[in-house]
Amino acid sequence: MNDRRAQLTEADRQQASGRAAQRLLGLDEVEAVARRVGCVAGFAAVRSEIDPAAALDEVRRRGGRVAYPRVADGQRPRLRFHLAESADLKTGRFGIPEPPASNQEVALGQIDLLIVPGVAFDAEGHRLGFGGGYYDELLRTRPVGLSAARPVVLGLGYDFQIVDVCPAEPHDQVIDGVVTDARVIRGGQTARENGRDGGAGSP
Repeated sequence: MNDRRAQLTEADRQQASGRAAQRLLGLDEVEAVARRVGCVAGFAAVRSEIDPAAALDEVRRRGGRVAYPRVADGQRPRLRFHLAESADLKTGRFGIPEPPASNQEVALGQIDLLIVPGVAFDAEGHRLGFGGGYYDELLRTRPVGLSAARPVVLGLGYDFQIVDVCPAEPHDQVIDGVVTDARVIRGGQTARENGRDGGAGSP
């Protein structure tokens, strides 16, 4: 998957990112965030990853709050989220842009929609990450507060990153769906621009 992503031209990446951003912005969860000044947590794309920046900027323009992940050494969970503008991000661990630690931190229970990267995904909600277990550890954490709930968690990737069966271990956390440049997948159901298709493989 990494090799295939690396073969994409910058024009291909930008076009796919734009299509995926439009699909994200059409989701009910994103509309709800704007209405209630909620929070979307995303990520800053590196290397050849599909880029959610356009969608996150639009969420902010509509009145929602946007947070980005930061690795916090010596803490559990190791992944923390802070409100930030894209211009605030600075290169941190693993070469990934991160928000400053001084920016307001947002607890997991205060995030309405969490957009996560990955190497591969399947229609059953399994996600293959990059081996550090940061997101799995985060999602195993019980949100703080009586009314706090785990956010809706959606993977974001190119459509070729959808596989029939994604490798998974018992400690891996299942996500709620995947958004790609071609479709939105939730619970085994695929919504395409031109009709519906329940298949999990790439077209």
